[in-house]
Amino acid sequence: MRHRKRWIVAAAMVGGAQLLGVYDVAAQATADGGSRKSRVRSEDRWLAGLITRASLGSATFRGLLTTIESTNGIVFVEVGKCSHGGVRACLLMWMHTAGGNRFLRVRVDRQREGSDLDVMASLGHELQHAIEGLSDVTVVDGTMLYNFFRRYAPTDSNRFETTAAVTIGNAIRDELQASDRGGH
Repeated sequence: MRHRKRWIVAAAMVGGAQLLGVYDVAAQATADGGSRKSRVRSEDRWLAGLITRASLGSATFRGLLTTIESTNGIVFVEVGKCSHGGVRACLLMWMHTAGGNRFLRVRVDRQREGSDLDVMASLGHELQHAIEGLSDVTVVDGTMLYNFFRRYAPTDSNRFETTAAVTIGNAIRDELQASDRGGH
């Protein structure tokens, strides 16, 4: 019952924030009742809504957000096409460092066929890649991020993949499907 109350409060907070035009998944309660900005942000209403839905329906997705919150990384989730094509979402090989924070960008292609469930699983997959890049504190720019993945997860022609990201995306999909079945 206690868990359900927190879920309802979180949903109400996010819903209220969206009604006010705040689309950056920003309203997170703190121990003193204040709020702070999330380290995973989107200015796009649809993407912000999917991030919220995924965090409410998937413990694995919530774990990714919690992990990113414990870093000095800020991940912007934006609409756009990935340069290597054929994918729904990608972590850009771009990083900027300022004010003690490392900024990353995840791009999501709205034009690709697929359900919201597919997008949420892909987002989780890419957030895992962001965590992998943030795990090395010496990575502070796009070139270093690219070289990190070249060493850490070489695949083919400037594309990178990790077993962890594939596993995370699948786990999120399974949890969200189970959550949807339980709610109907």
